[in-house]
Amino acid sequence: DGKLVIQASGDNVACMALNYYLENYCHRSMSHMGDNLKPVQSLPEIKEPLTKRIELPLRYALNYCTFNYTMSFYQWEDWEHELDWMALHGVNLPLAIVGEEVAWRNMLLELGYTKEEIGKFIAGPAFLAWWEMNNLEGWGGTLSDSWYNQQEALQKKILKRMHEYGMQPVLPGFCGMMPHDAKAKLGLNVTDGGIWNGYTRPANLSPTDAHFDKIADLYYAELTKLYGKANYYSMDPFHETNDDEAIDYSRAGRKVMEAMKRVNPKAT
Repeated sequence: DGKLVIQASGDNVACMALNYYLENYCHRSMSHMGDNLKPVQSLPEIKEPLTKRIELPLRYALNYCTFNYTMSFYQWEDWEHELDWMALHGVNLPLAIVGEEVAWRNMLLELGYTKEEIGKFIAGPAFLAWWEMNNLEGWGGTLSDSWYNQQEALQKKILKRMHEYGMQPVLPGFCGMMPHDAKAKLGLNVTDGGIWNGYTRPANLSPTDAHFDKIADLYYAELTKLYGKANYYSMDPFHETNDDEAIDYSRAGRKVMEAMKRVNPKAT
């Protein structure tokens, strides 16, 4: 009766079906380089029912660098468009690291760091990805209170929309990154991160250190308080570092996994 009927195994797949119809029957599309979404005067009819299967259960998008190459100063309108595009193209496992710095600020305050000290550790808006990947400290900061408030609110809107679209967000996990002065400040047995492209790297608290579990649990508690639990977490331990014979990488990997599983036994 002149209406489009979509039946699907879930909301995310229904979005893909809608996109298939828009592109192949209505000649409309949404893209990062401009949209062609002008109104369709009458819906083209599909003569016979059309069935499509997708064989990939998990369809991942984004990486840490993208959040700063492209998204450093995205507002909600930008994210709304991005999430619409992802849904139409079947993404159901997006990386969701906006506002990670809020969890870190809260954790470091609990550990006894001052706001000034935290400002020297957490990078500025355009460099947060490389801070999150353990490459640099503080560059482009200090972040204002209004930035933290804005990003917390933005991440909560993003996560709400992701869930509405049948997506499972991938939240940022903990793999042992700490401020380079954590040994002097907290008495932690950290290894010096050295230099990355001229930048001072954060220190590395080995997952095999006795304090690792306590700090990992504190981080996840703050993250969960803000953004809830996830079934998937993303970590980048030892990113772009040389091999260190003093580190038992196998045991370190198990400890990172165990910390994540304490938050959610189903987490990957």
